Amino acid sequence: MDGRPQMAQDDSDQFDNLFEPFNLKGEPTPVEMQAFPTGEEMSRAQTADDMTEARRSVYCGSCGSSNDAENQHCESCGARLSRTITPVAPQPMLKTTAGARALIVLSAIVLGVAMLALIINVFGGDDTVVADTSVSTVTILATLPIGVLAPIRADCTLTLDGFPCDALIDDDPDNRWNATNGGIGAELTFFFSPPVQITEMFLVNVADEEGFVRNARIKGLEIVIDDLTQATIVELDDTNSEPHRIQIRSLRTSSLTVTITSAYPGASFDGKEAFTELALQEIQFFGRTAPEPTP
Repeated sequence: MDGRPQMAQDDSDQFDNLFEPFNLKGEPTPVEMQAFPTGEEMSRAQTADDMTEARRSVYCGSCGSSNDAENQHCESCGARLSRTITPVAPQPMLKTTAGARALIVLSAIVLGVAMLALIINVFGGDDTVVADTSVSTVTILATLPIGVLAPIRADCTLTLDGFPCDALIDDDPDNRWNATNGGIGAELTFFFSPPVQITEMFLVNVADEEGFVRNARIKGLEIVIDDLTQATIVELDDTNSEPHRIQIRSLRTSSLTVTITSAYPGASFDGKEAFTELALQEIQFFGRTAPEPTP
């Protein structure tokens, strides 16, 4: 009988079981779980043989040494070899802020607009109209309000004695201008100083009914101003109920000439014969003083 206690013999056997011989020959110990290399080691295996060799190895978690798949402890450091597969963390997703995302969207829109403009320019041909982006400087002058313009002088042809041309601009209802030979062909010229911008001209027939009917009245006339080349042609109604208003658009007028081209003939009134003269009560001008030209 062995002198050692039975309990001591059992403890020794259990202690020996904690170790295993290295490079054991013969039948290998069954593998509890097949271990696989990490993602980095798998990427290094370029051929099928390398992949097979990688699957037959177990790597130490402490020192990283390669061991046979049958080993339970590392041959280099003796650490216990893990039989579980170490999960490989996935690549982190690229995180973008709200500002970065907005910048990406804005860049895509700008790129799309640029591409569209390029396509239009390429396929639009020569008919494409390019907008003029030049900025012109405009000088804005202060304008005066519209008011009555008083000519400095009036000259009339075919004037009947006692009915002067100045009666047309004196604003006196008791006198009038008369022209001989029915007034056709008479010229009435008005002068302004300083130059003016005329917007409207009023012609006022004789207000007295007898004088209106017995005298000839202006029907057609031609207006010429010295700062415009085109004449204004007007035909008036045969009435004295209100002034005849004629639109004028002058810029810098010093003189204006009215030529009578046709007339309504005079007629008898209460048994009194008609006159052969043409009568006109007043001519009024409205506008403003023309601004000085800029250098």
